[in-house]
Amino acid sequence: MRSIQQETQTYILFDRRNFNVRVFGSPRDIAAAERKLIHSLMNYHESKQLKVHLKGEEGQPPDLMKKVVDKFGPDLKGLNEKFREAEFVLDTRHHVISISGNSLEMKGRVEEIVREIASNGDQSSTDHTCSSERCCPICLCEVENGYRLEGCSHLFCQSCLVEQLESAMRNMDSFPVCCAREGCEMPILLTDLRSLLSTEKLEDLFRAYLRSFVASSGGIYRFCPSPDCPSIYRVVADPAETVSGAGEPFMCEVCFAETCTRCHLEYHPEVSCEKYKEYKEDPDLSLKEWRKGKEEDVKNCPVCFYTIEKVDGCNHVECRCGRHVCWACLEHFSCSQDCYAHLQSNHIVM
Repeated sequence: MRSIQQETQTYILFDRRNFNVRVFGSPRDIAAAERKLIHSLMNYHESKQLKVHLKGEEGQPPDLMKKVVDKFGPDLKGLNEKFREAEFVLDTRHHVISISGNSLEMKGRVEEIVREIASNGDQSSTDHTCSSERCCPICLCEVENGYRLEGCSHLFCQSCLVEQLESAMRNMDSFPVCCAREGCEMPILLTDLRSLLSTEKLEDLFRAYLRSFVASSGGIYRFCPSPDCPSIYRVVADPAETVSGAGEPFMCEVCFAETCTRCHLEYHPEVSCEKYKEYKEDPDLSLKEWRKGKEEDVKNCPVCFYTIEKVDGCNHVECRCGRHVCWACLEHFSCSQDCYAHLQSNHIVM
């Protein structure tokens, strides 16, 4: 997004919790930035289809993913450094490398590297099988530094379980995180999470889980609109049934902001959501409505444009900016004597 900001002279704000993008700038620059963002997102969506499988292909050893991790790291940092024009993410549960960067050529280069890793390893690994008890369901190798899940008692490499949890945090599409053994859908319990992750990582997992929950709720839940606030609220069930066209208030217990659960703006009692949105888009709307039919009694100062209401008195009016204004023609003067002289020579003094 930084390159798009520089090219279009705009500021782009990405809300990671609510999954939306706001663009700030002139209307012309905003339109250009939106076109570039859509084009970039379309390319990214297409690139999501580029995957390299690490199991299920003919001739692949069962521990191929483990060898790839040993060579490039659990986050594929080595592969990302080797090919900076693309981004690589490892799905440990399905043994798949996802490639972002719409290039079939890049996929071919990665597949060639994977084939080299498979062929350069111990040839006996192709025929290697471990017992069902001691075989890690994630890396398909003999369990190292094992950890047995509390809910289903299945045994895994501890490092594989940690990588599965970190992968869920990165992708936000694998919640709830379940046992990876085939046929077992037992969610990984909180006691396991506390044993496997540091306090900081556990907080990151909870935040990712919450974002995933809100994103998959179909708009039923939303985050508090205050920046970085972790609270969520339930959107009003049926806006048509609300009184006066307004939603119920949500009082955040973290930041204490009060939000309308229908339009998601500041709570606005006794004002409909539609009318409040109009006021937000045009802050002078209420003033314009108040001025209707008062053209003779309400005018703007010709110097500072402050709104002045004349209730009674003569046509000499002093504005708060210090200028003396003729109410009849809006000529302005620096002192009251000049204003009165103007009135006497040009207008009938009342």
